[in-house]
Amino acid sequence: MAFCPNCGKEISLNSAFCSSCGSDLKGTKKGPAPASSQKKTTATEKTGLDALDVKTYMIISTAGLGAVALLAIMMKDSVGFIVCAALCGALYFWGVKKLEEGDGATAKRTSLIVGIIGGVIGLAVLLAGHFTGAVTILVVIPAFLAWYKLEQKN
Repeated sequence: MAFCPNCGKEISLNSAFCSSCGSDLKGTKKGPAPASSQKKTTATEKTGLDALDVKTYMIISTAGLGAVALLAIMMKDSVGFIVCAALCGALYFWGVKKLEEGDGATAKRTSLIVGIIGGVIGLAVLLAGHFTGAVTILVVIPAFLAWYKLEQKN
């Protein structure tokens, strides 16, 4: 049995590329998988929600804020639309895009700021008697989760 040196998945001896991660296997030693990568894969597969990464949390929150912005415009709430659309744009361009560029510090700050602003505004709207406040609070929770995951990495 041979294993990919990059991801630890089982591969055939004459494979040129790993079918799991796409790693180039030409000229690499195909041997047993390191014990640490086998444990990581098993732990990740069992956790379910923990398998979501930071970028996924940010995208979920961005999509949620976009949906709340559309809901606000349908309810003729222009202020709610502007606020949610601005938070959505900030989280996407200063969160997701910066994370893709390797700027984890900006992504972490953006996730926290969007989460706090969205939560405070959501609470104020909820206390004013509008259900969209509760929805706003729910959709910024993944932004907090992204911040928390980035905080754990440091």
